[in-house]
Amino acid sequence: MSYDDKTVDLVLCTFNSGEDLERFLPTLATAVEPLTVNVIAVDNASRDASADIVEQYGARVIRNQDNLGLTRALNQGAAEGTGEWILIANPDTVLSPGSVARLVETASTDERIGLIGPRIARLDGTPYPTGRRFPGVAVGIVHGLIGSVWKSNPATRAYFGRPVDAVSDVDWISGCCMLFRRTAFETIGGYDERYFMYFEETKIALDMHRGGWRVVLDPAVQIHHREGGSTQHAPIRKVLNHHRSALRFFTDYNRHRPWIALAPLVAAGLALRCVASMARTALAQRHS
Repeated sequence: MSYDDKTVDLVLCTFNSGEDLERFLPTLATAVEPLTVNVIAVDNASRDASADIVEQYGARVIRNQDNLGLTRALNQGAAEGTGEWILIANPDTVLSPGSVARLVETASTDERIGLIGPRIARLDGTPYPTGRRFPGVAVGIVHGLIGSVWKSNPATRAYFGRPVDAVSDVDWISGCCMLFRRTAFETIGGYDERYFMYFEETKIALDMHRGGWRVVLDPAVQIHHREGGSTQHAPIRKVLNHHRSALRFFTDYNRHRPWIALAPLVAAGLALRCVASMARTALAQRHS
């Protein structure tokens, strides 16, 4: 089946995203021009007006009766598109003029590029790490243990990778803004729906590599991202899903490596870290 290479299908998963959508949607048209954008929103049972806001924008909206998770929602939306390019962008991003068109232009230079992303900055302009490395065992353990309290430790720096100044192949890119070649997306089967959320972008990048596709970062393109905007609701569930997905990715990444023997130890460590994180989150909520 052939797809329209001048159309970008934006797949937008919303969950109580009304505040962010008011900032995101006005940036879309200039980001995609001169290409055509087809917006497909999948709402995971929002309690606010998210679905109505996107519908008023002129998009097609799929309203799920329950929160099916990020990966199922994104696969739902992608299946409804007809363009050669699938843009996944979180509602808490702000796209810059020409950004998506430039990503398409760069991806078009090599038909082996299956996934491409931009450089990302927080709303205050400070860099947000993308173009990261797959976490090895030692780096993952040290980053997981002390990354939140010592952000510049060597393991965290290694995990985040070095900034690049030219189009470069990377292990994986931030899930807040990803452009897929539909052919590649469909060949690998889309997102792995075992991941409710978190590490889903890491896993799909891994699947791209294993499928023979390139994963690329174009630092000439920059967008802005409100860190945590898409996950500000249900913080306890957020912590649980994060640690569950971390363990799942460890086993998926190391399935044919000797490190898989450490899975029980990693599981125990993540369980302890999860309990501690949930306790801190509950305490913070009580004092907020």
